Amino acid sequence: MVNTLSIDTLSKLLPIQIDSEFQQLIPPPQPSELFQLETNISEVGCLEPLIVWRQTGILLDGHNRYAICQKLQIPYAVIEIDLSSRDAALAWIANHQLGQRNVTPEVASYLRGKCYLHSKGNRNGNLKQNQPNGKNFLSVEYEQQSPNGKNFLSVEYEQQSPNGKNFLSVDVAKQLGQQYKVTDRTIRNDALFAGAIDTIAETLGSNIKNDIFLRNARLTKKEILSLAVTARKEGVAVARTVLDNKLNKTDIVQQIINKKRVPNPHYKGQVCQIIAFRAPELKKFSGCWCIINQVNEHTCNITTWREDIETVKPENLKPLDCADEEGAARNHKRIRQLADKVFIDYEPMHVAAVEALAFVKDPSQLTPRQERLLQFLEKEYNL
Repeated sequence: MVNTLSIDTLSKLLPIQIDSEFQQLIPPPQPSELFQLETNISEVGCLEPLIVWRQTGILLDGHNRYAICQKLQIPYAVIEIDLSSRDAALAWIANHQLGQRNVTPEVASYLRGKCYLHSKGNRNGNLKQNQPNGKNFLSVEYEQQSPNGKNFLSVEYEQQSPNGKNFLSVDVAKQLGQQYKVTDRTIRNDALFAGAIDTIAETLGSNIKNDIFLRNARLTKKEILSLAVTARKEGVAVARTVLDNKLNKTDIVQQIINKKRVPNPHYKGQVCQIIAFRAPELKKFSGCWCIINQVNEHTCNITTWREDIETVKPENLKPLDCADEEGAARNHKRIRQLADKVFIDYEPMHVAAVEALAFVKDPSQLTPRQERLLQFLEKEYNL
């Protein structure tokens, strides 16, 4: 429970600490908003008090006001609140921010996700000891790779918990869902989103995180998850290229029409849809998905459900938003092995079923029916 203990108008007597993690939870203001805030404070003073965690002196709310007051040497009021732990402090910040009018959906999702990740025990203990490198975003990769459709984040912690209980249980998600008036599934998705944001900020810099919060990045949640996986798997250089391509306002086809020399925007392992644009040799594969296995200066080599194709032009490949490219690669291998068997036997219904799998919207996550169909055919052909 949070209690107001004191208001200290002689704020300079109170040492205030800045915690970088807490500060980064709060979305930055637009430059115009920051300018207006500084103008207001310089004219009438700092009317709204700063909020400080009493036991530590860490600033919880008012980072921009504090910086401006320090800069202009303007006094400010301080409210100290009593909190039991760092997790309680994070929850307080999240609740306070979620009560603001100008919170974007991205910020709300991130804050709910951080609350979920911090809800059971100390993050440095529970998360880091249960994950090889201490990064929350491993949950995204594990979630997509779950063989039984369950939340693999929960399964991982259940195996590692010293008392045999799930650290991040469904009850926590339900509790937070009721608190924030969303579903428990939304809370778990928020946790994945928060992990992805942190990974992007760590690898590509905090500016892209701020752009996402301010809705300037023009990235969907699925693209953010995919970008974070790319940053973790392929490294910063590849992730930066992918990000630059996503933020590029000029379509690659238009650039070619304009006779501008552009670098190949694709990368090895990327999942794409084949577009038979001015490429009659690709007509029979038009619309199906593929995986890039080699990137050349101006072309790509790809592998499809049926065969490999060399020297495909970049404009004939449309990236698919696959959250788990490794999952897509595994499903591609299964379907390719099956296709080799099916086309030898050539049972028309089986051929049609395999061809249908070549046109799924997200090859990294087959639907339950698609998975049952694939398993049935694999059993039929002893795979």
